[in-house]
Amino acid sequence: MFKSIRHSLSDRMLGDNILLRHIVSRHHGIKARLLKLWLWPVNDSVSLDETLKRCTLTADEGYYRRLHGLLHISGAEGYPIVRIGRENDGGYVMLDDFPGGVAYSFGIAGDVSWDRDMASRGYDLFMYDHTIDGLPEENPRFHWEKLGIADGRTHDDRLKTLEELISRNGHEGKRNMILKMDVEGAEWGFLEAVSSGTLSQFSQIVFEFHDMTSPEDEDAVLDALRKLNATHQLIHLHANNFGNYVVSGGKNFASVLEASYVLRKKYMLEEIDDVILPRDIDSPNDKYYPEIELGRWNSEFVPSGKITSVVRVI
Repeated sequence: MFKSIRHSLSDRMLGDNILLRHIVSRHHGIKARLLKLWLWPVNDSVSLDETLKRCTLTADEGYYRRLHGLLHISGAEGYPIVRIGRENDGGYVMLDDFPGGVAYSFGIAGDVSWDRDMASRGYDLFMYDHTIDGLPEENPRFHWEKLGIADGRTHDDRLKTLEELISRNGHEGKRNMILKMDVEGAEWGFLEAVSSGTLSQFSQIVFEFHDMTSPEDEDAVLDALRKLNATHQLIHLHANNFGNYVVSGGKNFASVLEASYVLRKKYMLEEIDDVILPRDIDSPNDKYYPEIELGRWNSEFVPSGKITSVVRVI
């Protein structure tokens, strides 16, 4: 046990947020002392505040510096942004450019507010989620199948690649489609496997990125973002406040991020010097908990040699 913890600490931060989340309770004082004693044989550079909501570690910030560089936000000249879907969890900020057509939606659960809004804008929704038995409501423009997105790693008959689904729907040559994906971490394997040509069929893509602060493979996350950046440009970022976050280089990095992209070759991109996140158009995923403020996101990453893990205490 100590060996595995020593490895994760020396690599980047205080292990996995699950470790802290498991230990955190309302009895902070006793638990903080116990946790520090537990960590003492592993690393003497860990410091805890008295509430056990924050834990600071002297560590290499290279991953977060590179991650920040790959998540630079630009604007699309002539197009404002708009919220699609409900307030709080389930809605996404996108470019206000919806001529109608086809949209793919992966990860439905019990919320179709985004899909409903897209249908009202003239889109046929091709919806996939292998974890549910049906949609919470019907709509003439909804086309749902009990299938999930293949991540290139898991072999399951219920999972299909995006290319397979595009082919079976007759959309091989279709352009300017829209993609929404909230698939609980399978997005990284999807991005590794999908072709850039297939990605280019989508003029707008919204992701919920998971495990940003504790990825199984940092290089895989960074490579996936580089691949996405080759065809698409990030225009908005929002921290999902159901998760925790890490402070590095003067930036808050949320474990779960909602990211909105547009196709580079379709839009005239413009530099944004000072974007402050969250924006007024954003809404906290959990309305009972404050937003995770990403602040002046495009400003310079300033390494400090320390990483602070901030845990949501419920």
